[in-house]
Amino acid sequence: MAGSRTAAALEVLAANLAFYAALESRDPSRMEAVWSHADDVACTHPGWHRLDGWEDVSRSWHAIFASSRAWKVRSEDERAFVSGEIAVVLCTEVLAAVGAAGEPARMQATNVFRREDGHWRMVHHHASGTPDPEGDEGEDAVN
Repeated sequence: MAGSRTAAALEVLAANLAFYAALESRDPSRMEAVWSHADDVACTHPGWHRLDGWEDVSRSWHAIFASSRAWKVRSEDERAFVSGEIAVVLCTEVLAAVGAAGEPARMQATNVFRREDGHWRMVHHHASGTPDPEGDEGEDAVN
């Protein structure tokens, strides 16, 4: 895999953008269009345990969208890696509740896509909080 801007990498980055557009819209049908509906998909929302299979992943998005307030979300610092029919996007999610004061939440995300019927479909999403940039740990710290 290579972190490049090949045609395939650009297609995957477009699929990644569609995921974040679906997330911001809080529209379950848009989210369903982004994901593979296979039994091998998985998702780990920040602070949650891993969800396995499209049924559980879909149910989680429906619950999140039904119980959350409007937000703005974007992806930054994307790196796409493509190997055959599988692709990975590493990025930073920036999410802010509409009308909320303070800094937006920043999460590190790993998004995995698989080419299905000529389209890149998400098969795995994992997001976790980022460390405080002003914390005790320097950028060179591993643990």
